Amino acid sequence: MNSRCATEICSEIRMKRWEMMELAKMYGLGHEYTLRQSEQLDKLINEYLILQHHSSVEVRNKREEMVVIVQQPFNDDISF
Repeated sequence: MNSRCATEICSEIRMKRWEMMELAKMYGLGHEYTLRQSEQLDKLINEYLILQHHSSVEVRNKREEMVVIVQQPFNDDISF
Protein backbone atom coordinates (compact mmCIF):
# COMPACT_ATOMS: atom_id res chain seq x y z
CA MET A 1 0.00 0.00 0.00
CA ASN A 2 1.46 3.32 -0.99
CA SER A 3 1.50 6.18 1.48
CA ARG A 4 -1.51 8.36 0.76
CA CYS A 5 -3.08 11.02 2.91
CA ALA A 6 -6.47 10.60 4.59
CA THR A 7 -7.95 13.46 2.55
CA GLU A 8 -7.08 11.75 -0.72
CA ILE A 9 -8.56 8.44 0.42
CA CYS A 10 -11.74 10.19 1.68
CA SER A 11 -12.13 11.81 -1.70
CA GLU A 12 -11.83 8.43 -3.42
CA ILE A 13 -14.32 6.93 -0.96
CA ARG A 14 -16.89 9.62 -1.79
CA MET A 15 -16.44 9.07 -5.53
CA LYS A 16 -16.54 5.28 -5.26
CA ARG A 17 -19.70 5.46 -3.09
CA TRP A 18 -21.40 7.71 -5.65
CA GLU A 19 -20.40 5.37 -8.49
CA MET A 20 -21.72 2.37 -6.55
CA MET A 21 -25.04 4.09 -5.91
CA GLU A 22 -25.38 4.93 -9.60
CA LEU A 23 -24.66 1.33 -10.56
CA ALA A 24 -27.22 0.13 -8.01
CA LYS A 25 -29.83 2.44 -9.56
CA MET A 26 -29.08 1.16 -13.06
CA TYR A 27 -28.49 -2.55 -12.41
CA GLY A 28 -29.76 -3.31 -8.90
CA LEU A 29 -28.01 -4.03 -5.61
CA GLY A 30 -27.16 -7.65 -6.38
CA HIS A 31 -25.67 -7.09 -9.82
CA GLU A 32 -22.04 -8.02 -10.40
CA TYR A 33 -21.07 -4.43 -11.32
CA THR A 34 -22.57 -3.05 -8.11
CA LEU A 35 -20.99 -5.77 -5.97
CA ARG A 36 -17.58 -5.24 -7.56
CA GLN A 37 -17.84 -1.50 -6.86
CA SER A 38 -18.87 -2.28 -3.27
CA GLU A 39 -15.77 -4.46 -2.81
CA GLN A 40 -13.56 -1.65 -4.09
CA LEU A 41 -15.28 0.76 -1.69
CA ASP A 42 -14.65 -1.66 1.19
CA LYS A 43 -10.95 -1.78 0.32
CA LEU A 44 -10.73 2.02 0.35
CA ILE A 45 -12.54 2.23 3.68
CA ASN A 46 -10.20 -0.40 5.15
CA GLU A 47 -7.19 1.52 3.85
CA TYR A 48 -8.52 4.68 5.49
CA LEU A 49 -9.15 2.92 8.81
CA ILE A 50 -5.66 1.39 8.81
CA LEU A 51 -4.15 4.80 8.09
CA GLN A 52 -6.17 6.36 10.93
CA HIS A 53 -5.18 3.57 13.33
CA HIS A 54 -1.48 3.89 12.54
CA SER A 55 -1.67 7.66 12.94
CA SER A 56 -3.28 7.37 16.37
CA VAL A 57 -0.76 4.72 17.47
CA GLU A 58 2.13 6.98 16.45
CA VAL A 59 0.66 9.86 18.43
CA ARG A 60 0.12 7.69 21.51
CA ASN A 61 3.63 6.27 21.31
CA LYS A 62 5.11 9.78 21.38
CA ARG A 63 3.48 10.56 24.73
CA GLU A 64 5.44 9.92 27.90
CA GLU A 65 2.41 8.72 29.82
CA MET A 66 -0.59 6.85 28.60
CA VAL A 67 -4.03 7.14 30.07
CA VAL A 68 -6.25 4.11 29.82
CA ILE A 69 -9.99 4.69 30.03
CA VAL A 70 -12.02 1.65 31.00
CA GLN A 71 -15.78 1.68 30.75
CA GLN A 72 -17.53 0.20 33.73
CA PRO A 73 -19.94 -2.63 32.91
CA PHE A 74 -23.60 -1.72 32.96
CA ASN A 75 -25.32 -2.78 36.14
CA ASP A 76 -28.92 -3.95 35.62
CA ASP A 77 -29.62 -3.70 39.36
CA ILE A 78 -29.72 0.11 39.34
CA SER A 79 -33.21 1.43 40.02
CA PHE A 80 -34.35 4.96 39.29
